[in-house]
Amino acid sequence: MMRLKTLGARLVIATIVPLLLVTAMLYPIFRTHLEARLDSSRHGAATLLNAEYDALLHDMNESFNQVLAVAELPILRRHLSNVREGVALKDREDTLEQLAAMLETLATHFGRYTRLVLLDTSGNELLEVGSRLLPYPSGTRYARSGFFQGADRLSSRGLYVSAPRLGESRREGKTVTTAVLDIATPVFDHQGQRLGMLLFTLDWHYLTASLPHAIDSGEGVRAVMTDNQGKWLLPDTDEGMRFGDSLASRYPQVWHELSARPQGEILLDDDLLRFRTQDIRAIAEGHKVSMIVTPPASQPWRLGIVVPRPGLAGLLAENPWQIAVIGLIYLLAVAVGVLWVLSLHRQRYLRRQAMEYSREAQRLARESQQYAGEVQDLYENAPCGYHSLDRDGRIVKINRTELEWLGYRADEVIDTRHYRDFVTPDTRAAFDAAFREVLSAGQEGAAECVLMCRDGTRLPVIIQASAHVTEGRFQYSRATVFDLSERKQLEARLAEQAMADPLTGLWNRRYLKGQAAKEMARARRGGAPLSLIVVDLDHFKCINDTHGHDVGDLVLQSFADTARTQLREGDILCRMGGEEFVILLPDTASEQAMQVAERLRMAVSITPVEVETEVVATGRLTYTASLGVARVDPEEASLEPAIKRADEGLYAAKNAGRNRVHWYAD
Repeated sequence: MMRLKTLGARLVIATIVPLLLVTAMLYPIFRTHLEARLDSSRHGAATLLNAEYDALLHDMNESFNQVLAVAELPILRRHLSNVREGVALKDREDTLEQLAAMLETLATHFGRYTRLVLLDTSGNELLEVGSRLLPYPSGTRYARSGFFQGADRLSSRGLYVSAPRLGESRREGKTVTTAVLDIATPVFDHQGQRLGMLLFTLDWHYLTASLPHAIDSGEGVRAVMTDNQGKWLLPDTDEGMRFGDSLASRYPQVWHELSARPQGEILLDDDLLRFRTQDIRAIAEGHKVSMIVTPPASQPWRLGIVVPRPGLAGLLAENPWQIAVIGLIYLLAVAVGVLWVLSLHRQRYLRRQAMEYSREAQRLARESQQYAGEVQDLYENAPCGYHSLDRDGRIVKINRTELEWLGYRADEVIDTRHYRDFVTPDTRAAFDAAFREVLSAGQEGAAECVLMCRDGTRLPVIIQASAHVTEGRFQYSRATVFDLSERKQLEARLAEQAMADPLTGLWNRRYLKGQAAKEMARARRGGAPLSLIVVDLDHFKCINDTHGHDVGDLVLQSFADTARTQLREGDILCRMGGEEFVILLPDTASEQAMQVAERLRMAVSITPVEVETEVVATGRLTYTASLGVARVDPEEASLEPAIKRADEGLYAAKNAGRNRVHWYAD
């Protein structure tokens, strides 16, 4: 009985010790994998957050510019001056109709606005376009409203921006509840006298729905947006947060860390939250806006992206064969330990039976050799690269995975090549710095590099290395190499999505801004002419209302295809929004630009859109376009003045009957 108890205790020890040893060997590998995945999640979250931040800033800037541009229109100032001077309604009726038509066009082209209101200096409503938001009925004075009191104290080009709020709107005869944001600015004449006020009510749900977090960025990726008090500013989300809910009450610990600093990251149980703040009042710095005023509790906004936090279970689930290999390693380790205990327990018996003991020892040796072979196979065929370098950086050991990446045999690199020879010149400095850290007292280093493969391809990797030291002396470095190709492809794909219009495949306003700066700089240096065309599809709203938005999308795509065939390779074609497009023509004088515009107008008018016969009996829907052409002055600070001039040419073409090209005369 005593012998059985002793044998049982030894078997327990022989099971636990191998499990601990194997775990200690595999732990650094899995930890390195998890850290690399966490870094990848951080990079992905940062990229999405920057795209979210830039898109919101761009849309708010665009809305601010539109409000200021309308406030400075001569026709609007003339109408307010007539009201102030007491001109009779019948004498200013034509001006009122033109102003109403212009605001109606603006509200139609930019679907983000639910209401556009013109007030006099006393807060009386003079003109209203769009669905009316309660509780301000028609004809009511707005003098006591928050936006009027906030904007009434502002100087020229000042803006009052309310906090996002819930309001009631009448749409198609129904009253609905939606989130809105008020933008108000005072209107002055050329002598600086206050004429009235302009109010744009922005559909907040429409704006936030167009942000990059609405794009499919992967399973588990969510967006966060609150005001300075923790009020939730996004539509209903998967977390159960509704617009106006308090994040500070629902998740106080998250809000405490979110509000403690302007940007950073928070590690949650299963997620990673990357965040930053945006104060729209800072937009006025270096901008055409003189001042932006908001309610005290509104700013700054806090934007965040939540991505899944990688874990060990998810890492193993990605490659099921790893589980089988790891299980086999544990099984072999336990088997060796158990066999070793059994062999000790049977020593007395084996002394009497030497031959049988010899055969048992040989069997154990074979199993040990098999175990060593499994471990070697795990090293050679790991999903990441492994290598070791001597003090001079010469390769002394490298696994099969990394050799296959590079396209070399082991005898071609081991003891003959320095590893830095495979690193591209532009990333070699980072590798050298990391290797010096391995040789220094820290004995650890990491670098993100690009490897040059034998076939000429380039492989982005991250290298994490440590020193192997015996008796205080450096023996060799041990490095783990991870392939970053998928992460780089994701970053490139996100960057391209941020610059392209998903419907037509054309470049968007952000891309136009960057290219315009380059072309204007080149024109200033070389003196080459630069022209601009603004295109607007005629009666596009009627197409959408009559045939549906699916047909409208086909028309937009057809125009994009037609325009590509009429332009040169170096011309820049962008969709600004809705049915409005802009074409930047480098090295193009005024006469040539008019010829290009006329050629494009003619091509559009004779190129019908192929649609279903249920839409049009012939299956071919014709449409036209109006175009405004203007010269770009390279000495101007941006392209906006040229766009404004071309827009005036476009309005002239519209007023002349549409399907025309009009040149803006400087």
